[in-house]
Amino acid sequence: MNCTNCNTPLINTYVCPRCGQKDELARKIIYASNWHYNQGLAKAKVRDMTGATNSLLMSLKYNKRNTQARNLLGLIYYQIGEIVNALGEWVISVHFQPEDNVANTYIKSIQNNPGKLQAANRIIQKYNMALEFLEQGNMDMAIIELKKAINLNPNYIRAYQLMGLLYFKTKQYAAARKVLVRSLKIDRNNITSLRYIKEIDAVAGDRARARTRHKDGFTQINDPNPVVVEEKKDGKYTDFSTGLLSIVNVIIGVVIGAAVVWLLLVPSVRRNLALEYNQAVVEYGNLISENNRLISSYKMENESLSSENESLQAQVDAASDSQEAGTSEENLYLAIQAYISGSDSYGEAGVYLADVDPDSLSSESAQEIYRTIYEATRSAAESQLESDGYQAFNNGEYMDAIDYYQKALNLNSENLDALYYIGASYQRMADLDNAMTYYNRLINDYPTSTQAANAAEAVQEIQDNAGQDGSGQESSTDESGSSDGSSSTGQSSSDESESEN
Repeated sequence: MNCTNCNTPLINTYVCPRCGQKDELARKIIYASNWHYNQGLAKAKVRDMTGATNSLLMSLKYNKRNTQARNLLGLIYYQIGEIVNALGEWVISVHFQPEDNVANTYIKSIQNNPGKLQAANRIIQKYNMALEFLEQGNMDMAIIELKKAINLNPNYIRAYQLMGLLYFKTKQYAAARKVLVRSLKIDRNNITSLRYIKEIDAVAGDRARARTRHKDGFTQINDPNPVVVEEKKDGKYTDFSTGLLSIVNVIIGVVIGAAVVWLLLVPSVRRNLALEYNQAVVEYGNLISENNRLISSYKMENESLSSENESLQAQVDAASDSQEAGTSEENLYLAIQAYISGSDSYGEAGVYLADVDPDSLSSESAQEIYRTIYEATRSAAESQLESDGYQAFNNGEYMDAIDYYQKALNLNSENLDALYYIGASYQRMADLDNAMTYYNRLINDYPTSTQAANAAEAVQEIQDNAGQDGSGQESSTDESGSSDGSSSTGQSSSDESESEN
């Protein structure tokens, strides 16, 4: 921001050092930045690292030159194990305030202790190795690598969170909750850790209720007073009396007995049969109801498990996707090391930066670090990569040449020499499809350039050779000899076009 009166730059002040005019808007911006810095400082003192980070980032949005806020943010990153982000914030702070800046002390303390740099690099390597094991489906080895990373830095929150997810995936809910609670001791209000703990409590509670429901099981209904119906083998009654009874008494006894059987025994048997049938119907009805309830319960549990599996799979996919971010952060860390070593290492820093995907960086501060180092080192790195690529091309190491020139394209997408030599390298390796792709890109996008003219000659040479190969099938020895001659001519013309380039 500049003074509205004399256009003098206002750096961390709202009073113009030249004309003395007070800028009210600059004053409000500086006060807002300082207020958010004080909030972040207060939260950091009670170990609310997430809240402190948000407040300090808001402070820097108001005033990116607030070096106190940037230095404190670097300390918080260093405390939670994000050493790359910490170094990045301190490098930017020194860029804005080279003199009387405590960030110089922080950077020198790390530079003067190579063990810290090596430990930080090993932590990133262990975390990335865990991500690779996770992508391969080897969760046990991933957990071991995360434990090694935590042993190197007990405050590395990201390792705690990934380990909690792995324990959750393997249904070790108590271990997962214990690891995540330990991360909250470092950052008491970390949103990610709190959300994971909430998910663990919800899933563990549902599982406990499901086990309680299964304890009822299947209940068999037993009749305490079973009725046994005895059937007669025949309907005849035998008079077992052999006394001197008269025929009349026998007939009377038979009639009375039949009447008793008909009036008393038959209704009782029918009633008992009906009761037993009704009880059987009730029992089978209860069994059917119980089976239907269990089937419904199993369906609900299956849907819940399917939903849980999809959620966990999405989290595992996100962790796998973060592997690319981890690799980019590792290359950014190496670029920062080379950058802070001095201007002699700017080319090396830019080479590391060529392998960084800025879109995969996890935070705005990391992307700002990338842009700062990119602007300072792009030219030197691009020249170095072009030199290495040209040397590899002349030595016949075409794959290495492609790799160098591709990195140069990552730094500058309009590097015409890189486009041409990638196409020439593919042509030398007989990969004509890829060669034509890069040649056509030069011809279509940059038709007036020297590289486009050389590319057009190379395309014509490829087409001529293809025509000669087609006609060479009609003859034998003589035509094969002419084909060899044309091939050598095409090679020399390609060399001439490259020398002209």
